[in-house]
Order: sequence, then C-alpha cells, then structure tokens
Amino acid sequence: MKTKPSFTANKLTLAILSVLSVTSLAATQAIAQDETLNEPTSKTQTSTQATGESFPIEPIEVISVTGRLRTSASAATEERREQIAVADIMGSEQISRTGDSDAAAALRRVTGLTLKDGKFIYVRGLGERYSSTSLNGATVPSPDPTRNVVPLDMFPASIIESLSVQKSASADKPAAFGGGHVDIRTKAIPANFFFKTSVGGRFNTNDSNDTYTYNGGGDDWTGRDDGTRGMPASIDNTINQYGGISPIDIVSGSNGAINYPAAQKMNRELALDMYRDMAVNTKSTDPGFRGDIAIGDRFDISDDMVFGALAAYSYKEQAENYTKYEVELDGDSEQTQIENQKDIIGTDSIVQMSAMLNLGLEIGYNHKIETFSTYLRDTSDDVSVGIEETIDTLGEPNALQVYGIDYEERTLTSNQIKGHHFIEAFNDAEFNWMFSDAKSERNAPNELSYTYNVILDEANSPVSRNLNTQDAPKYVYSNLQDDSQNYGWDFAYPIQFDAALMKVKVGYQYYERTRESYATRLGFDVDLSPTDPNGDILSEEFDKIFSDDNINNNTLGLELKDASTDTEDYIAAEKNDAGFISVDVDFDDVWRFYAGVRYEDFRRVTLPITPEGDISDEGGRYDLQDYAIAEDGWFPSMSLTWKQTDTTQWRLGASKTIVRPDLREVSPVRFQDPVTGFDFFGNPELTSSDMYNLDLRWEYYSDEGDNYSLGAFYKDVDAPIEPIQRISEAGRQLKFYNAESGYVYGIEAEFLQTLDFISEGSMLEDFFVAGNLTLGDSEIDIAPNGEIDPTNTKRRMTGHSEWVANVQLSYDSSNSYHSATLVYNVFGERIAYGGRGGLDDVYEKPFHSLDFTYSFFPTTSMAIKLKAKNLLGETTEYDQQDIQVYAKDPGTEYTLQFSYEY
Repeated sequence: MKTKPSFTANKLTLAILSVLSVTSLAATQAIAQDETLNEPTSKTQTSTQATGESFPIEPIEVISVTGRLRTSASAATEERREQIAVADIMGSEQISRTGDSDAAAALRRVTGLTLKDGKFIYVRGLGERYSSTSLNGATVPSPDPTRNVVPLDMFPASIIESLSVQKSASADKPAAFGGGHVDIRTKAIPANFFFKTSVGGRFNTNDSNDTYTYNGGGDDWTGRDDGTRGMPASIDNTINQYGGISPIDIVSGSNGAINYPAAQKMNRELALDMYRDMAVNTKSTDPGFRGDIAIGDRFDISDDMVFGALAAYSYKEQAENYTKYEVELDGDSEQTQIENQKDIIGTDSIVQMSAMLNLGLEIGYNHKIETFSTYLRDTSDDVSVGIEETIDTLGEPNALQVYGIDYEERTLTSNQIKGHHFIEAFNDAEFNWMFSDAKSERNAPNELSYTYNVILDEANSPVSRNLNTQDAPKYVYSNLQDDSQNYGWDFAYPIQFDAALMKVKVGYQYYERTRESYATRLGFDVDLSPTDPNGDILSEEFDKIFSDDNINNNTLGLELKDASTDTEDYIAAEKNDAGFISVDVDFDDVWRFYAGVRYEDFRRVTLPITPEGDISDEGGRYDLQDYAIAEDGWFPSMSLTWKQTDTTQWRLGASKTIVRPDLREVSPVRFQDPVTGFDFFGNPELTSSDMYNLDLRWEYYSDEGDNYSLGAFYKDVDAPIEPIQRISEAGRQLKFYNAESGYVYGIEAEFLQTLDFISEGSMLEDFFVAGNLTLGDSEIDIAPNGEIDPTNTKRRMTGHSEWVANVQLSYDSSNSYHSATLVYNVFGERIAYGGRGGLDDVYEKPFHSLDFTYSFFPTTSMAIKLKAKNLLGETTEYDQQDIQVYAKDPGTEYTLQFSYEY
C-alpha cells in the first residue's frame, strides 16, 4: 500500500540525508530583488540589475523619447548596454504593452526564447533543463513534480518590474547554466506615493462550448480544496493497524481476530469514506475575471533615513475549454498503424492569486536593507471526457468513454532579506549580502479516472454505455513539497589607475534544498457485469453506481484495492557550496574586460521509496551509492567589450558551465508529465553534462533610441540528457539517457526602429517596429543499447527550433491618448521526443501567434485596454510520420481591462 514511509525507513533516509547536512525547511513568504538603475544605492550609480555585478559607471545621459513603450524600451536597452555579459532586458511597460499576462508569455518576446506548454522557456532552442530561474536574484524551488525549473506562468505580469535573460555566463551566477539565466524582478520601492488598481474580464471563442465540471468542482472563487477530496484518515489508520487495506491484509494483520466477511465489510467502509460525488456534468461557461491592486510610498524617518513599502495583490479566475486529439502509432516508416486514438473535450478551471509585500530602509546614501515577500498560488481543476479507440475497435461502433478529473494546487512562498553597503572609508568598497528561505508545494488531493464501454452511433455519440469493470476507477492522491534556503555575500574593491578602473570581487553562495514526493493509487474493483442481476446499475452515472446503498448492500461486489504498479514515492536533498572571484576592468570607457572563476561543491541524494516505506533498489539493479551524486569543479568565464564608438560596441564571451539532471530524472520511479500525459522513468545512471560556450555580439544604440544587434553563439555539450522511448514499452513511455555528445549554434538579430525616417513630420513618427530573429542548428549522437533503439542516432536536440521570429508594430499617438501594438511570434518545428524502432521522431509544429493590444488613456490616471490573443486561431500540433499524433485548440482570447492610477 502506498503511503508515507514507515518510522524505520524514515530513520534510515534521514541518516543518509544528514550526510548532506540538509534539513527540511519551513518557509514563510517572500523574495527579493536586485537594484534598479533608477535607484542607485550610493553616490555613484551602479549597474547591478541583470548580472549582480556592481560596477561604478559615469552618469548616463538620459535619452528622452516620445511614447510610453519607447521610453521603457530605451531604459531596458540602456541597462543591457552596460552589462558585462550578453543579456536581454524587458521592462514592465514593455510587458504591459504587449498585453502578456505572466512572465512565461512575456519572455517569448525576447530574442531566441520560445515558450513550451505555456509554462517553460527554451533559451536558444535548448530545453528548460538548460535554463535556470531566480526571483530577485534568489533561487526558488519548483512546485512542478516533473521539472526542476519554476513554471513561469505562476508569476503575474502585475508584480513584475523587469525580466532579465543573461545568455553568457559570469562567475557570480550558478554554474548550472546552459542556454541562459532568467531573473524575475518584482516591483521596486516607489519614489513617491502611488495607488493603482485594475479590473477586467475575459472571453474565449471556446466559451461557446459548455464547461465540464462536477459537484464540488469549479465553484469556489478561491479555487482551494475544502478537504473533502483528500484521502480519508481511516485508510492510513487501517494500514498502520493491519499492514494494508485488502481483506486479506486485515485478516492477517489481526492474527485471525477478524474473519474474512468482516474484513470485506471493513474494506467497503473505507470506500464509503472516499469522496464519490464526482459525476461529470456541464454548465454554461462563465466569463473570466481578473483584478489587481497595488499601493506604495516612502517615509522620511529622519534627515538621512528613509523607509519605503509596497504591497500588491493579483487575482485571476477563468474556465478554459479545449479540445484535444491524441494518437499512438506502431510499426515503422514502411508500415505505420494507429495503435490508439483519443478525441477529448474538457475544461481547465483555474484560479491564480499572488500577494507581495516589499519593504526597504535607506540609511544615508550608502546603506540599504530590503525585504521582499511573495506568495503565489495557482489551482487547476481539469475535467475531461474522451472517446478512445484501439486498433481492435477503430471503425467499429464500440469504444471507450474515458473520464478524467485532475485537481491540483501549486503554491510558492518565499522570504528574502538583502543588504547593500558602500564603505566610504575603504575606497568606496561595496559589500552585499542576502538570505532567502522558500517553500513550494504541489498538492493533488484527488485525481480520478474511470471508463465506460460505449456503443457509438454514426455521429460518434454514445447510444449505450456500461462502466468498464476491467479497468477499475482509479483515485490518485499525491503531494510534493520542495523547500530551499540560500544565502550569500560578495565584497567588491575598486582600484583606480591612470586610464582604467578595476574592481576585484569575491563572494560565497550557499544553496540547500529538500524534497518529498508521495503518491497513493487506489482502485474500485467491481465484481459485477451488465448481464448480472442488478447489472443495469453499471449504466448509471459514477456517483449513482458508487452510492452509499450500493456499497453498503454489497450490490457491486466492491473491493478497494491498492492500484499502485511502480515505485513513485521518493525523497531527495541537495546542497551546493560555491565561491567565486572576478576582475572587472574598464579601460577609459573604451575596453571593458571581465574574467572570473567559480568553484562549486555539489552533493545530491535521491532515494526512491517502496510502498512498504523502504528504499527501493529496483529489483536489485541499483546500490545505495547509485542514488548519490558528489561532484566539484572549477568554472571559468570571460567577457570582453569594445566600445567602438559612442553608439556601437562589440562583445565576446567564453565560459565553461554544467547541466545537471533533475531530481526526478535520477530516481528510478515512474511519473507522468501533467501537460502531455506521457509516462517517464528516472535513471540513476545519468551523469551531468559539461558545456563550453562562446558568444559574440555587435550592438548599435542611436541617440534617438533606435537600436540594433547581431550576435552568434556556439555551445558544445558533453553527454546531453535526452528523453527516449524504451524498446520494451508500448505507448509514450520514455526514460532519460545520456547521449554521447551534442552541439548547438546559431545567430541572433534584433532591432527597434522608428518610422519617421520614411516621412519626417508625418503620422509615421508615431509608429515604430521592433523584432528579432534567431537562426541555428543542433545535433546529438545517441547510441542504441539494450533498452533503446532510436530511429535516428544523429538528430537535433529535443526542443530545439531551427528558427524563432518576433515582429512588433507599435503606435503611440502624439496626443498620448492612444497606444496600440500588433505582435507576431513563431518558432520552427522542434522534436518533442525521439522515435524508436523505425518510426520517425515526433515534431511539434510551428505555432503562428498573432496578438493585438489597444489602450486608451482618457486621463492621465485612467486607462482602458483591449487585448486579442491568438487571432489566427492556431492549434498546438505534434506530427509523426506525417500523421497528427497530438493537437490542442486553445481558442482565441479577448480581454478588456479598466485601470486607475493615482
């Protein structure tokens, strides 16, 4: 029976975890943020926001540009211009202008970035494992059970100050750096009092369909589970007392004190305690709602002491109707056949909430202490009904009607405090420190699936049905908790020479993390067929079949069983000690040279737990030491910037980094991707991938605010990690393996240009265009072995697109009343996962996204914004052997928002 480990197992696993000196952490709320250019922490303005470097620079001449977005774009561009590394910056006004509602959607506008599953960012065509994420410079844990990285759709745009994407490494960033590092920076303490609020509504073309729901689902405005759906305590109590829940377990656990009929009755009483009012029904789709409120101010405590505070709250509720199509193929390239086919209709009812409280204390010009608190919660209640046909039933009237109810709560709470200090008496040396404590959780208290055997008419609609008792209804109760703590400091000392300013910087960073993941699967085993007396009961709805009377009277011949087939539970811990030193030299504001080296001592243990609470060895295949990783290494980085003219500069960067496997990828447990539904298996034999990176970029910044850039990059990857379908498994069941080698290279181009050069003094002065294009390629070598037989032993990396394009046409009226933006985004096809046994790889097809945003400003305090998303009505599609194997229609979305700011 799957439950939490026994006391004995806990003692053993805790003993192993103690080797890492890692303990579970209880987190409160919040996070912090790096300095902004608009708020220097000392008499000398510093450039710190994207890289963590703090390099004194001469005061920058402010470029005044007409138009809301161009002013914001210029500020972000100026920050990018002063970075030591290749980086891209996106400000809050730019995010607002494109109308993107969260960090994930906004980041796909950045050069070389693509969005996967609406949550995860691919940098330069590399999967999410090759990017890292921080919030205000602090590493935070992920509430997603299948990935290390944080789902970026959890961060609403309303709390974001800016987004920084650093594409070349530096010594002060984690060495686990592949494609890039994304830093989400929340709103800063304001310079003056402000108050802002907004309310809005949403409509989607799919709203013409009914919403799928069930009793107790989708009606609570908070989206939270009220406790009724969770696994009953009586089940845990029975396991603890008798060793299991089956009648045989109860009889043997009672040493014969309970006979078999009494044990059967006890087993049925456990089923009575489970939430069964879950028959799927439909209702009219309600329009979506969203709202934000924020307030902040500064207070003069004394002549040289200022206190600031900012609080914000965001809320979104909507029902997202969808249709999906899924196909599994078998055979090879010469003879391909459909093994399984599903047509699915469903609704994902989501509620997202975020709260933020930021405090700051400035003491004179040289000292600043800040705290940042952030709470994010995202609930999803996905209800679907599908018609499934197998190779034996395709073209026949009989099929399966599959019901699925998947409810989950994702939360992230974080707390951070940081300080910035300039020491005048010590040559204006700078000392920075931070501490962050965070906790994430994914709670899925009741995921239910059940199936009916149905007869279809010519319109493919069921005309008769009976519960499929061969595939028992299954309940899944799962919980994941991920706690982390990190702290660090750095000290920078400037040295002035005749024609150069050098800053030597040393620092230390510590990160530790613990994770616990548990899942329990239970099944309703029914001993009744439609031809039996009372068999007509099986044609009823789910809640009627499993009513109290039918269970109490034993009409169904019901037995509650453990439905677990594989080890799914695991606990894990990791810690990383890192130290770094760097030198940053500015030669008379013409040449800037940066060199640094980072040392990391990384340790991790991931322990799979059996249903009995013991450490699994997967049938004796693995020893305990296979679950532990201990590695250390040196990671150098270098960059050179040449300011050719006042408007033109060149950058060169080189570095060595590493990509480590995720926690679940190295534990031999089965897990399911919540987006695609694919089954994955971990592999303790995975090794980390060393990466060698080269970057070159040319940048141009005009005095009028226009800018261009052209860059090239190359990455050599040793033993890249790839998901590959196993020979012995049917369907989409994949495992992670190290390929032998791989590389990725490409070029990037970006521009922002006003149109007044076409006709000076005309209306075209109110327009400008912006865009970017990335072209590239990649290749990996995969060798067959006893478990895998890849069709293509040389192919592109999973998730890599050969091209990505963004184009934006924007308008700002000269009277400041109107603003509009048309945005187009598209990526080239990319491999979702590799084919096997002669079947080609599965490709995700290009998605042509066209969005439009219009804003009207009747007063300086009020705004009305209209946004249309996916105007082309595109669908997400996967193909294999020129056959569509997956498709999902997100519809076209319209939102209307009213805002007021004081």
